[in-house]
Amino acid sequence: MKYKKCPRCELNYMTLQQKYCTVCLAEMQGKKDDFDPIAMDTCPFCEKNPLKNGEDMCAVCRHKRVKSQSFDEI
Repeated sequence: MKYKKCPRCELNYMTLQQKYCTVCLAEMQGKKDDFDPIAMDTCPFCEKNPLKNGEDMCAVCRHKRVKSQSFDEI
């Protein structure tokens, strides 16, 4: 199977039969990128608790991390 670069983004490869790569097709159809860090509103560690503005992880995951770090120091 032969591949060519996407004419829209010039980054991703696609088969010769495709008009655009799957990433560009999803963008043109208005689908949201799951890995967009700006639009991230859930904790990336547990993927269920909401984040507040400027937080890297939710309070539950932060508490677990602090608790595990305190045991490591002993």
